[in-house]
Amino acid sequence: MLFEILHEQNELNKEYYPVHSVSVSVGIVNQVEYLGRSFAAKDTAHYHVVKHGDIVYTKSPTGNQPYGIIRQSFCQNPVAVSPLYGVYGPNSYELGNILHYYFLNPLNTNNYLLPLIQKGAKNTINITNRRFLENSVPLPISKDEIISVSRTLSSLNAKIELENNALDSLLMQRRYLLNQLFI
Repeated sequence: MLFEILHEQNELNKEYYPVHSVSVSVGIVNQVEYLGRSFAAKDTAHYHVVKHGDIVYTKSPTGNQPYGIIRQSFCQNPVAVSPLYGVYGPNSYELGNILHYYFLNPLNTNNYLLPLIQKGAKNTINITNRRFLENSVPLPISKDEIISVSRTLSSLNAKIELENNALDSLLMQRRYLLNQLFI
């Protein structure tokens, strides 16, 4: 059960950290930088603080994730998120990292959340922050294996990002060369 490896964070935004949201494709993002404006309340002191490595669950349905999104925060400094989000500190950064990559797959996310759903009025989906922790996912047991899996997943992600950047550069170069052909 996730309640064995995650604990709910209830720290409030008394320092007025910048407000972030959870994006399917990018993860924890600054609302102003990513969305062009802030959707936050005027006073964000009641927002939750998210620290580097925390797991964040937003109940907002999107695309192929109708029950919400689960992501780890890679933000180096503390940030604030809506009080509607669940914020959880993992027992270790590596455990949180494994959960992050596990929940990148919408099928894993949906299968994890579906049994936890309690339908509310007008068929709204209700999963309390505490109830979110009442299911389990397959995880390595030994500390060494947890660290190894986490590092492997992070390395694979870095390699994918590097290859995507190389592809983008090649596409830009191709576009430039094609434009030069027709001058």
